[in-house]
Amino acid sequence: MEDAVDAELTVAEPLETAAAALPGRELAEELHHGQFPSLVRFLLLQGASWPEAQDAAQDAFTQMCAPGLSIAYPKAWLRTVATRSWLRQQVKPEDACAEPPEPYGVVRWHTPAHAVEIGEEERRVIALLLQLPAKQRAAMAWHLDGFTTEESARAMGTTQAAVRQNLTRARAALKAGLGLCGGDGVKEPGGER
Repeated sequence: MEDAVDAELTVAEPLETAAAALPGRELAEELHHGQFPSLVRFLLLQGASWPEAQDAAQDAFTQMCAPGLSIAYPKAWLRTVATRSWLRQQVKPEDACAEPPEPYGVVRWHTPAHAVEIGEEERRVIALLLQLPAKQRAAMAWHLDGFTTEESARAMGTTQAAVRQNLTRARAALKAGLGLCGGDGVKEPGGER
């Protein structure tokens, strides 16, 4: 039986629609202020440290300014390029076919301002997110950034079914980690059944 949330994902409004491609430099200037923080957050949720996420996000905007480049889906393009940039930071040339690196077990990317704003429950959810396998983390990061399963699949180079499956598994792991799962969907007092 398909999860109700998955059904909503398939009918959601697309975050981006194909439009006339603009030159990259114009897009970079237009998008930098609004997209840079969400691009950094996207990378943080995949396991990047704060400096790694900022470097990879800036690298994506720099690459967007390349002469002759025109981009039809700029938000997805930025996330794809930033993810690749972050992975290049992590993987040595001899390990080019390796899986994406596993994040550290603790949340290590807070800035002083963010450390004040983030609550204990959010810290716990983020720590659980960082423990997910790489594909589940990536699918969840795309989803949390507002992309549909179709957009996520296209950007990740996989099928919509694979994205939905990874989202379902990620949600189940998060529910279990937070103690929210039970046969009837009701959490028992004390967390035990």
